Amino acid sequence: MPEDGNSGSAEDQRLRVIIDCGAEIAGGVVGGALGFLAEGPAGAAAFGAGGIAAALALRRMGHEVSERLLGPRERARIGGVLAIAAAEIDNRLKNGESIRSDGFFDQKPHGRSDADEVAESVLLRSQREPEEQKIPYMAHLLSSVPFDDQIGAQMAHQIIKAAEQLTYRQMCLMHLAVMKDAFGLRNGDYRGVSSFPRDLTQVLYECLDLYHRAFVNFGGSVVFGPTDVNPGQMTVQGLGAELYNLMMLDTIPMDQLNSIAAQLK
Repeated sequence: MPEDGNSGSAEDQRLRVIIDCGAEIAGGVVGGALGFLAEGPAGAAAFGAGGIAAALALRRMGHEVSERLLGPRERARIGGVLAIAAAEIDNRLKNGESIRSDGFFDQKPHGRSDADEVAESVLLRSQREPEEQKIPYMAHLLSSVPFDDQIGAQMAHQIIKAAEQLTYRQMCLMHLAVMKDAFGLRNGDYRGVSSFPRDLTQVLYECLDLYHRAFVNFGGSVVFGPTDVNPGQMTVQGLGAELYNLMMLDTIPMDQLNSIAAQLK
């Protein structure tokens, strides 16, 4: 059997170790990820060329990063992203979805595919991400792009860079923007309010930052500062909507939103 498919090779042993290191973050999906990812092409062969291409792209980047000098938390983050992304791709293929066939996985003359570059970008950013609550959503992003041929390589890199710059609270705010009616957020700005608790000030500045990046709007009103934020009118838009969908921010647990929503009522 070729080395790329030999689960006993040194490379595959390192890959297994780094995926196992991600169990703290990835939880119970590690077993499925190993079946799809660490067994080489045989693990994904049932899904045809698309499944094999997706598995090999993750394997290549997993092998590459596993050879680098990583701290314990870096190994956990990378392993978590690889495990979650591999398990999600495996599950979507089993549910009958098709991998994109627009050349995303094709090797270019310089030897790397768009899929390789996108996977490396997500893994490197996840490696350095101290807010580990973001890690599963970086993995969702990595597993989403292979199924969406409307997201070209350059747009994927732009989205990955934007995802890296978000705080976890901003990700929660984007979910809250979609769920605002359920939480009864304040329907009005803060002009004329004389004093602000520090917690509210922090949240308003995070909302303002999302607005300046054009990820959200506030019902068409121009927002010059934090007192212009109108929580009840906050809506995800543009690149923010792409982030919301690709990172599956709708899966952020509701209990993560409660304390933020309480500040914005």
